[in-house]
Amino acid sequence: MAAEATKKAKIGILFVTSGWFREVGLQDPSGDTSAQVEAVASKTVGRLKEILQPVYPGVLYSVEEARQAAAQIRQADVDGLLLSPLMWCEDQIVRAVLEGLRELPLLLWTFSPSASLPDFVPFQSMIQGSGAVCTLQLSGMLRREGYNYRSIVGHAGDEQLWRELENRTRAMAIARSLRGLRVGVLPFPCDQMSTTYVDEFDLRARYGVELRYLELERVRKTAQEIPKGEITAMRREIEASGQKINVDERNLSEGIKYALAMERVVEEDKLQVLAMNDVIEEMHASFGLRPCLNNPRLSASGAVVSMEADVAAAVCMYILRQYCDQSPFYTETFNVDYRTNALLLGHAGYHDTGNADPDFPVAIVPDVEYENSDRFSGAVSFFKFRSGAVTVVNSVWDGEKLKWVAAEGESLPGPAKMDGNCHLYCRLDVPVKEFFRQSVDSGVSQHWIVVSGKHAHRLTALCEQLDIRLVNIG
Repeated sequence: MAAEATKKAKIGILFVTSGWFREVGLQDPSGDTSAQVEAVASKTVGRLKEILQPVYPGVLYSVEEARQAAAQIRQADVDGLLLSPLMWCEDQIVRAVLEGLRELPLLLWTFSPSASLPDFVPFQSMIQGSGAVCTLQLSGMLRREGYNYRSIVGHAGDEQLWRELENRTRAMAIARSLRGLRVGVLPFPCDQMSTTYVDEFDLRARYGVELRYLELERVRKTAQEIPKGEITAMRREIEASGQKINVDERNLSEGIKYALAMERVVEEDKLQVLAMNDVIEEMHASFGLRPCLNNPRLSASGAVVSMEADVAAAVCMYILRQYCDQSPFYTETFNVDYRTNALLLGHAGYHDTGNADPDFPVAIVPDVEYENSDRFSGAVSFFKFRSGAVTVVNSVWDGEKLKWVAAEGESLPGPAKMDGNCHLYCRLDVPVKEFFRQSVDSGVSQHWIVVSGKHAHRLTALCEQLDIRLVNIG
């Protein structure tokens, strides 16, 4: 699977203004008002190019132009629409351009060309900046006709507005990428933790996400057919990366086989998400170990892996990877430190070593949970997560849709806090008592997805666009 760089969203830009102004002589097509509107539109589209791929048919003055613009946008196969009346305009123009585009997510922008008004506003200047009256007018019509739009407000120089525009349009592209997203489940849901269950039919109907169930025997056979040369090559890559190898050759070789087998199965089935039920007896009887050795090529492809067949968490990992441009880290809450207001977060299983703290080397160690019971003691990529600001997100199916609960904190610096499992020591921005109270009251799973940086505010726009219920703690 080839790695894909995060792409800017492709958005249809619908800047509209009035034909009536022209008909009654208030806006001569060759006059200053038209020139001013065109100049504002051109400058705004130039700025939009920094954050998205605009499909811009020009300022729309008539029903005929609107219909031509709609055809151009349909042909361009866009992720969503940005509609903004630069001046007051008639409903007919907007209705014409939205014909046939109803299925696309829509942002309605209350636009002003500047942040303030002069002491005196000449009539023509008032007309040139009269978009706000039209946004209010359109909102009633669009809502009554059933359009599912979101409102954004701000003037041309409002940097917060531009950040929101970038967040929302990127979310539009992610929402579209979910349509047809294939999630591999290896091999079936985890009945030990039924809070990880999702409604498979509604998941597909609401978000477009498809589940693909994978056979253990297929993965086992693939692993055993890995050529010796590929095993040797990956062994050399591990040595060259400076990882400490604390397992014997037999276990390392078997761990490499499954790391390569996972890559092959993901590529063959065109998966971008894998939810692995790693705690079932059938897997350990078949494999003789839990696949825990990181494959850098699998991570570089953009694929994400969750444990315990947690599909909701795995889909969250995929979305956050696209939205935050980084590999997410799958954890659960091990222990609580009330004195430092911190959580020890970590999880057994497969993890992307790109998240390791660069101050401490990655080690390959036995699987602490199964080393005494499986045929192989295992080969686990072990590390402490890098230090710095973090956002932690819980994702469950709440009976109707995905629900996220999010909080912010800091991954504390220093050496490993524990052995056996990849982890971080996370000091929260809210009191841990409040974190647990709100989480438990809401109804969550034990799994928390960690990404570097403070993203709680950005998640509001993301979840609104993707139709995910969000609870922001703190």
